[in-house]
Parts: sequence; C-alpha cells; structure tokens
Amino acid sequence: MSSDWQTFFSANASAIFALVGALGVGTLSAVTALLVKRREFDLALTGKLFERRIAAHEKIMEIATEMRVMFPLEGRYADGEFRRAPNVLQSKDVYEEWMASFTHRSLTGTSWLSTEAKRELNLVQDYLATLRMHLTGVPDAHYPDLGALIRQDFIDLSSSLEKYAFEFFRTGVRQLQLHSLDEWHKYERAETERRLGETMLAKNFDAFARVRLRDAR
Repeated sequence: MSSDWQTFFSANASAIFALVGALGVGTLSAVTALLVKRREFDLALTGKLFERRIAAHEKIMEIATEMRVMFPLEGRYADGEFRRAPNVLQSKDVYEEWMASFTHRSLTGTSWLSTEAKRELNLVQDYLATLRMHLTGVPDAHYPDLGALIRQDFIDLSSSLEKYAFEFFRTGVRQLQLHSLDEWHKYERAETERRLGETMLAKNFDAFARVRLRDAR
C-alpha cells in the first residue's frame, strides 16, 4: 500500500503541489480580504467617533462665542467703561429663543464631550437655570439693564467653556477612548455653590427682586 502511494505521489507530485499551492493562495487571499474589510470598518468607525467628538466640542465653542457677544447701552459704569449687556438679554423673546437653542445643543452630543467640558457645561446650565428663575416676571424693558449687571458672568463663563473645549482640540482630539459615563459629570456641590455664589448674578439678586416688585405694583 505504501509502495502504491509512493508511486502515485511520484507520478502526480506536480499536480498535488499545484493543488496545495492553489488552496494556500486561496486561503491567504480570503484571510487578507477579511483583514482589509475589518481594517476598513475600524477606520470608518474611528472616523465617526472623531466626527461626533469634534462636533460636540464645536457646539460648546459656538455657545461660548454667543455668550460673549455684547450690545451697547447708554451711560457708563463707575469705572468709566461704556455699559454693555449680553446680546442674548436684549429682550425676553431673544433670551427664550436662545435658551431653547442652548438647551438643544447642550443636550445633543453631551456623551461625546470630555469630562472637563461636560462639568463646565453643567455649571453654565445651573447658572442659566438660576438666571431664568430670577427673570420670571421681569418685563422686556428691564432685560438690558439687568443684563448689564451680570455682563461679567457671561464673559467669565464663556471663557471657561471655550478653555475646556479648546483643551480637547489641543490634547484630546486623537484619543479614541471615551470618558466613562460612570464618571461624575458635575462639579462637587460645594464647588458649584462656591462658583455660583461668586457670580454677579448672586451679588445682584436684590436688583432683580426690586424690578419684579416694582412691576407688580
């Protein structure tokens, strides 16, 4: 039997080697094609991840820019500087429209933000929620003057938002690993209360209350 096999192998060695070679090339081609497809999928997934993260941080920078825009008012501050107010506080309608846009943009894509940017955004949300509460009952005519009192808050908050968004573009844009959703995405309560307590809004609660009281009479 062994002799017969040797005879058969010797007579057909070329065909056998050709068949084995063909099978090997076919298998190698299939494996290579599979690896290429997987690589293409990984690249497409990575591209999507980059796009989502970049878009989320670009929205933060848009919000920061809008918060920093001011419009002029009559008169000057005590230091001689011309009075200005945040553009989003020209009137109740302007403010409500901007708040709706802010809420939509800040909620969509939040999961793609860096933890630092998300914490700062949550602080801004807390600030704006507090502002909205104190603007309740305030007529349109008083929005600009009250806005002039808290102008510095919008400048400071927009700068901090921009800082953390820019930090992502500077150091984190190529990091594929997302920050864990289990991380606490708000500052500690003491830190939040401290920073909100230092705002011009907190220092001018009485001014807002006087406007509401005067209008109610």
